[in-house]
This record gives sequence, C-alpha cells and structure tokens, in this order.
Amino acid sequence: MNENQLAENLMYYRKKKGLSQEKIAEYLEVSRQAVTKWETNTSKPNSDNLIKLAQLFEVDVDTLLGNEGREKSSTQGEVSIGKMSWAFIGISVLCILAYIIQSALTDIFSVGIFIFMFILCIPIQLFLHIYFSNAIKNNSFNGIAGFDDKIEYNIFEVKKLLVQIDLHIGIMSTVYIFLLCVINGVNLKMQWFNGVLIVAYILNFITSIEMSNYKMIDKIYRREDDRKRAKRSIPVTVIFSLILCAGIGMAVIVFEIKGIENNTLPAMKICGLLLLGIMSATTGFLFENSKIKKWNPANTNYRTNKVSIISLLICAIMYGLMYVV
Repeated sequence: MNENQLAENLMYYRKKKGLSQEKIAEYLEVSRQAVTKWETNTSKPNSDNLIKLAQLFEVDVDTLLGNEGREKSSTQGEVSIGKMSWAFIGISVLCILAYIIQSALTDIFSVGIFIFMFILCIPIQLFLHIYFSNAIKNNSFNGIAGFDDKIEYNIFEVKKLLVQIDLHIGIMSTVYIFLLCVINGVNLKMQWFNGVLIVAYILNFITSIEMSNYKMIDKIYRREDDRKRAKRSIPVTVIFSLILCAGIGMAVIVFEIKGIENNTLPAMKICGLLLLGIMSATTGFLFENSKIKKWNPANTNYRTNKVSIISLLICAIMYGLMYVV
C-alpha cells in the first residue's frame, strides 16, 4: 500500500455511499477537520475508527487500507435500474395512442380520460423513472420524499428500495392505463368504473410505497431511533392515504347517486368541500410528521398531536357535508 492509498479509499467509499465528511465525523464522534486530514493524508484514523469506517462502507479493513482491489469489494454497492421500466413506459404510450385513434374514429374521445392516462404515463411513470435512475446513478437522494440529511442511511439498501418502487410504479401504471384504454376505447359504457380505477390507483400507489418502505426499514436505517421514528410514521401515512381515497370515492359516489353534472353549482360545492377536507387532513398529516421527527423514542412516550386530531374531525365534517349539498 502506498501512503496515499488509505486517504484515496476513504474519499472513494465515502462518496460511493453518498455521505458527507460531516456525516462521517458524526458517526465516529470526531471533528470534521479530522476526517479532512485523513482524506488528505495529513493524519490517519486509529484502529478503532478504521474498523468502524470499514463497517460503515461495508468493506473489510484490508480493502480500506488498499491491500485488496476496490472493484472486488465494491460490487455490493453497484445498483442500477434495468430496462424493464422502459418497456412498460413504451406499452403505456402505445395504449394511449390506440385510445386516441380508436376513440377519434368512433367519436367517443374523452378529454378527461386522455388527461388522466397522460398523467399516469408522463409525470408519474416516466418522470419518476428518470428521477430515480439519476438519483441512484449520482448518489443524490435529497429530492426523494422523506429523505433527511440528518439521518444515517444504508445507501445500498436505499438504492434497492428505489429500484423496487420504480418497477412497481411502472407495472401498476401500465395496467391501469390499459384498463382505461379498453373500457373507454371500445365504449363499454362503464364510465362509473373510471372513478373506481382512479381511486384504486391512488390507494395502490401510496400504500405500495409505504409497504415497501416498511419492509425495508431495518435495512435502510442504521440507527435504532431512526427505525422507530420511521415505523411510527408508517401508520400515519397509511391513514392519511385512506382519508384521501375515501374523500375522492365519496365525491364520485355523490356525483353518481345524485346525477350531478360537471360545471354546475352543486358540482363546485362538492369539489370545494372535498378540497377543504383534503387540506385539513394534509395539515394534520404535516403536523403529525413534524412531531414524529422530533420524537425521542428513548426518553418519551408518543402522543398524537392535538392539531392532527382536530384536523381529522374537520375533514370528517367536510366529507359529511358533501352528502347534504
């Protein structure tokens, strides 16, 4: 090993894991200046810190010292999104084109259906695939919902989770676009089923992501306190998701039962109440999440935020008023 090998390896594996010098310093309980000196070969970590660094980078000490090649030890950290998601995106685009052509020929084209299929394909399916791919490639996760720089993650497992979520979104979006294409393209006269599909998609989208996160909690988070906070936030997110889907579903049912047409005063009232209910539920969700982030599992018992309870009651009232409009 040459004198600079350890310093180069420390910087190489730190960046590979997507960690800053501040994070390394916090993990080892040393100053950031000490980490800088190690990476510039001004000084070297002691044996205890060297072992901890090897564990953090998921390599052995010999590799960190440069006694073994990097590539042999770093294969575990190589995660990338395959081409399967692009195949599903292609199928979705073909379904949308087929719907446009078929509905135009039979004069049953619906702008609303087209917009919804477009949203599923482009902003959700395509955009998220590109975003996740770049995040994994560049070790940049700050834009991912829920990612916090103050939390110590196992980056390898985070990448695996993003790959799973990306593939699931791709399959799910393609299936729903295909169903919408078939039901509306051949004029099956099941317009009510469009609302069911929309609610089902939203519910599936949110709960599937939360379930994937829950299954990976023990692998993603390195610290026990962070794991407990993450597990505490899962039920809150699931309840919030169910409230959103319930509101949308109730609005669709009211429209169907009362025969309310779009762009009418009753329709605007129902949409307004739905929006107020969702805004109230979102406020409670944000307050609850904020409290969870500040919660210390070691010293205090957790109690639900009063603002969240009040927001939930207001949401329930808004939803109930939709039936009496």
